Amino acid sequence: MTDMAAPEFSIVLPAHNEAGAIAPMTTALKSVMATLGSFEIIFVDDGSSDGTLAALRAASTDPAIRYVSFTRNFGHQEALRAGLHYAQGRAVVLMDADFEHPPELIPDLVDLWRDGAKIVVTQRMDDDTQVSAMKRLTSKLYYRLLDTIGDVHIPPGSADFMLLDRRVVDLITGLEGHDMFLRGLVRWLGFPLTTVPFTRGKRLDGASKFTMRRMVELAITGIAAHSVRPLRIAVWLALAFASVGLLLVLYSIVSFFFVPRTVVGWSSIMAAIAILGAAQLLVLGIIGEYVGRILRETRKRPNYIVAETEADMKASQGGRSYGFRP
Repeated sequence: MTDMAAPEFSIVLPAHNEAGAIAPMTTALKSVMATLGSFEIIFVDDGSSDGTLAALRAASTDPAIRYVSFTRNFGHQEALRAGLHYAQGRAVVLMDADFEHPPELIPDLVDLWRDGAKIVVTQRMDDDTQVSAMKRLTSKLYYRLLDTIGDVHIPPGSADFMLLDRRVVDLITGLEGHDMFLRGLVRWLGFPLTTVPFTRGKRLDGASKFTMRRMVELAITGIAAHSVRPLRIAVWLALAFASVGLLLVLYSIVSFFFVPRTVVGWSSIMAAIAILGAAQLLVLGIIGEYVGRILRETRKRPNYIVAETEADMKASQGGRSYGFRP
């Protein structure tokens, strides 16, 4: 976008295999934003394998639409990071492209921002028919665990659907390092947060791309990015299991001298091996998770690689990119 005046709002939407949602979402956002002020809509194609990139190229003929396309799938959080980097608005709205984050809620976020809020977050209020019992249970347990060992409090139902003031965006984009967990990071910054409840919208088509593996990876990232307490817990676990091992040694000595016909050593040795082996693997696993993340930081690799933007496409076609003001 080459317009000298930055838009008032940027809408950032990560998209992974959402070809069917691009045009409808663009229409919905333009309708919502028409009365709010100048805006730009930035889609981040996170290595889609369907026709998402083609849909974005077609949509970007509208000067309000921009896009960033990754060389491969780098993950939802990195797509958010890229969108924040490219966004130029005085306020940036982050949301998913699949309609589960309802566009009609944006005016409420904007009103709170205009009242002085620097960060406006949302909290999902799902009913029992929208989410499986297992997912509700694991979500509650995860947030309870994160609340216990983490450095910040993240309420259950928190989402990456939020509005950030330009000052907050600049702070986030100025931070270095991998493993961004945005819903925790915005709370770590310390600015007062305003929360808006919402009900999950209905996906336009397809299924959620957030597989169990991705949810587990995000959960681990959330804990590792905002707490070193697991390392401290590992120390206490090591001490606890060492105490258990000492008790087993005492049991073996007592059995040898005072319990007749005892098969000396077998049960205690097997129990000690099992308990201490499990403890060692657990502690090594926790330490290894942190060491692996340190290794990633020392490599200084980029968080994502951009293959194409709307400016590249227009330049190759001999066109120009203009800012959009309603």
